Amino acid sequence: MDWQPEPESLQQLIQLLNSTNMADNAIQQQNNQRLEQLSQVPDFINYLLYVLVCMKDESSLVRTVAGLLLKNKVRQDFKQIPRTVLEYVVSKSIDGIGDPITMVRHTLGTVVATVVALGKVSSWPDVLPRLLQLLDSGDYTVVEGSWDILHKICEECDQELEEPLADGTRPLSVMIPKFLTFFGAESPVLREYAISTTTLFVTLRSESMQPMMDTFVVELFKRANDENAEVLKSVCKAVVALVDSRPDKLMPELENVVNYMIHTTQHSDPDIAMEACEFWLSFCEQKELVESLKPFLNRVVPTLMRGMVYSEEDLLMLDNDDNDAVVPDSDQDIRPRHHRARTHDQHQGDAGSDGESDGGDDSDDDSDDDLDDYYAEWSLRKCSAASLDVMSTAFGDQILDFVLPVLREELASDDWRVKEAGVLALGAIADGCMSGMGPHMPSLLPYLVQWFKHEKALVRSIACWSASRYGKWAIYGAEPNTVKVYFEPLLAGLLEAMMDTSKRVQEAACSAFATIEEDAGPYMAPYIQPVLETLARAFGLYQRKNLIILYDAVGTLAEAVGPELNQPQYVQLLMPTILERWENLQTYDQHMFPLFECLSAIALALGSGFKPYAQPIYERSVQIVGETLQMCQQASQDPSIDAPNKDLVIVALDLISSIVQALGEESQGLIAQHNCVALQLVGMCMVDAETDVRQSA
Repeated sequence: MDWQPEPESLQQLIQLLNSTNMADNAIQQQNNQRLEQLSQVPDFINYLLYVLVCMKDESSLVRTVAGLLLKNKVRQDFKQIPRTVLEYVVSKSIDGIGDPITMVRHTLGTVVATVVALGKVSSWPDVLPRLLQLLDSGDYTVVEGSWDILHKICEECDQELEEPLADGTRPLSVMIPKFLTFFGAESPVLREYAISTTTLFVTLRSESMQPMMDTFVVELFKRANDENAEVLKSVCKAVVALVDSRPDKLMPELENVVNYMIHTTQHSDPDIAMEACEFWLSFCEQKELVESLKPFLNRVVPTLMRGMVYSEEDLLMLDNDDNDAVVPDSDQDIRPRHHRARTHDQHQGDAGSDGESDGGDDSDDDSDDDLDDYYAEWSLRKCSAASLDVMSTAFGDQILDFVLPVLREELASDDWRVKEAGVLALGAIADGCMSGMGPHMPSLLPYLVQWFKHEKALVRSIACWSASRYGKWAIYGAEPNTVKVYFEPLLAGLLEAMMDTSKRVQEAACSAFATIEEDAGPYMAPYIQPVLETLARAFGLYQRKNLIILYDAVGTLAEAVGPELNQPQYVQLLMPTILERWENLQTYDQHMFPLFECLSAIALALGSGFKPYAQPIYERSVQIVGETLQMCQQASQDPSIDAPNKDLVIVALDLISSIVQALGEESQGLIAQHNCVALQLVGMCMVDAETDVRQSA
């Protein structure tokens, strides 16, 4: 006979579950405490399971919360839960998989997948055969619920599903043929499950998938014109997976595939179009494939450029306040920062964002931090621009025959959105087509600088970014008087744009300026005075988020001009502002990371000129290293203490190193004044568990 709850305890649990969505924090805390007490009851798992599976008169919210608590309890105490209890949970959950409420079905699926994933597939030999059998049920809810569990198990246990079971069969060798039969299912939900689940094993280059690859491709393209949006998106994702893992299956029909993807990239549903657009990005990243795309560039390139125009949906998701410079940033506006090497060419691999983007350097683990904060979602616009960027790198100047006619049309458009897309495209092709664009830049670059003052902030910001992509041409180009005619107006325009009333434009202009000064290097020396004057004004204007970029710009200036910065008038402009920030910032403020990096660059540039400021900065840096290491030690001994971020140790050590290097022999007195504490701390850091800490030490 099935387990039965004690009515009073069950009612108490129901009351608690009903109050979980109350906004009152005090009530929530009380509920959590009571749930924690109840969780110690031996049958707590059974109570949660009973609510989830059997109490169909309760609200879907109560049942779902019970299921999520059950999943968490299983995950937390898995090794201590008796096997018989886990078997009961799995059996009853699968029994209930035909529940009419989708949210409840999917919660049941999560519970089963969690048990199977934690216990290994081989420990539950009856689960997969039972689920595959249920796929033949005449009850749609049972089939859909079974698919939900299978999809989750495939996501969680993909490697295990390749391993032979006790009878020698590989689960996938049985599962995949069954999945393929559902590509033509009557229900679009089931078609989508089948395609997306099978695609997982295409992406993973599953050995079991290979003998069925031809059937997969045939069945997949039968759904190429499916009327359901989710199915179409899954088809596009599957085609991209084939490009990445088995392009040989597409090449015999490449022309048809390309025609289909061009058509689908222009789909009226932007989500479908975006998934299709991923095809071009993936294809162009395959060096052995990319040349085969050449005959189609005349159609692909204009398609991508049209996809870069802001849609109405894009604009609705953007904060279009052009005069927000005085509005303070919220904590959510500022991404967590980690110590990393300073890089400014933020557009090496992805031309998709609005004036900024993630770097294409694979070594930069923090490239995602450079994504556009004010439109974080990947979009058709970004994917189109990133694809054009990669395509221009692959084909170089050959692509200009197809880019330039569309570019001229877009830049001349009266529709600001079309013009903005043209400016984005111009920046996207910069790396790949710099040589071919050279003859066009004498006329184009002044236009870009002029658009720093466009009435739309989105145009101003993208113009700043795009212009910065051609900074090297403005400095080193073949035109006569290049620096005077092109670089100086570009620099002046960016300095003015840095004081824009829009935070978005400030961010784009300041990032662009950092790129320009890095490219210019010693060529920046004649302009130190006006640059520092602008930077000083910006420190008084910028909100917290853009201040991070401003610190970076100051540090990059110091690196670019080096000892040229060590002039009394420059030091007097720069150091009071920096020291004020240093003295007023709390140790664990997010701004400490960029400020440490900024000061390291300044110290190295000023050399002995940094001596008047060295002692208090050195002392605080040593103190921060010592305190952080002590807190780390305490956290290792007491789990209730949160360990501090060791990145702070890294940047502090780097600053100490820069000060010592700047002062040379004069630093010996500074070190000796503090009983060589810094050397002791450095010794501790040299044996630290973290590689970056040891490296800085």
